[in-house]
Amino acid sequence: MKVLFLDVDGVVNNHRTPQTDGWPIDPYCAFLVGKIQIETGCEKVLSSSWRHSDDGIMAVQKKVVKLLDCTPTERAGMESRGSEIKAWLEAHPEVTRYAILDDNRDMLDEQMPNFFQTYFFCCGLTEDIANKVIKHLNS
Repeated sequence: MKVLFLDVDGVVNNHRTPQTDGWPIDPYCAFLVGKIQIETGCEKVLSSSWRHSDDGIMAVQKKVVKLLDCTPTERAGMESRGSEIKAWLEAHPEVTRYAILDDNRDMLDEQMPNFFQTYFFCCGLTEDIANKVIKHLNS
């Protein structure tokens, strides 16, 4: 199974995204996440802090993509987002390939080949980054 770990702030929105309903999503960035899913057949796991809110999860599922799961929310022993992703991966040995989309680099060293950084103060997810994720997941 291929998995895309998805952050929201700085990936599916950016500093210019209108704050219309408290859960800002840039439609073009959301389209690019959908493109990744369609072209790779990957499952989506929410690693964003939005996973701490039922409304945040629902906003992602309504405006971006349907989710398979969320990374663990327990912080005990987890110093970083990378630690949370590692815990999720350890519980799901069926994962054969994964990619991480995030604007924060707090990943573990072994995750860096699977990490694709976006930028909140730029434009979030770009077509170039989406294409790199697609190539990575399909290789």
